[in-house]
Amino acid sequence: MGELVPIRRQVVVRGAAASAFEVFTAEVGAWWPMGVHSVYGKDATVAFAGERLVERGPEGDEAVWGEVLDWDPPSRLRITWHPGSDPAKASEVEVTFAELPGDQVLVTLEHRGWERFTDPVAARAEYNRGWPHVLAGYADLASGETPVLRGEGPLWLALLHTEGPALPDGESIFAQPDFAEHVAFLQRLEKEGVLVAAGPIDLPGMATGMTVIQVPEPADAATYVRMAHEDDQSVVRGLLQVRVQPWHVQLAGG
Repeated sequence: MGELVPIRRQVVVRGAAASAFEVFTAEVGAWWPMGVHSVYGKDATVAFAGERLVERGPEGDEAVWGEVLDWDPPSRLRITWHPGSDPAKASEVEVTFAELPGDQVLVTLEHRGWERFTDPVAARAEYNRGWPHVLAGYADLASGETPVLRGEGPLWLALLHTEGPALPDGESIFAQPDFAEHVAFLQRLEKEGVLVAAGPIDLPGMATGMTVIQVPEPADAATYVRMAHEDDQSVVRGLLQVRVQPWHVQLAGG
């Protein structure tokens, strides 16, 4: 088995990057699902305290979840990750915040360092199931009552695809049965009228393929980010990994 790739999950929230960063950090205790993902259960709280992310139980017990490695508001946060466990075996979580047209923010979370777990495959699979649920709660709170702004012009998005954890070592992505699911996803984008181009690309260490879409209404960004992660079954099944990246097009042909 080769090195396990990071988990990457992305959500779009309404508002500015500063507010998205503030909700993620200062209000983590308000959106984190303590009843499902915590050390001390639903009555515990979690908050950043200095350079640490700390959970406090109802009886006053404390569990450190991680230590801050980089704190760069409003664009980036990076922390070690070891909820209630040995910090010497910590993985790493990085979160970035990129503003989009229409008063929106693309929030990208990457979780890496699986080799530090006793069972890396099982640990990655567990977190891969958990992060979407966790980030859904964050997105709901971060968007709040901020209105959807429409009429901000087209939004260009690049979907960068890399090899996923389900690709057998030494085998071609294109020879895998699940690659047909990726083709079907591209056909759905074409049917919706947003597909500009798609195909393999030679970007070592960055991407094996790229899809460019043009979304006429930027307020629909959240829909297409969700589709990239959840509707493309080649991504869901781990054959491919996707990163949605805003493309700030300055000039386009007619």
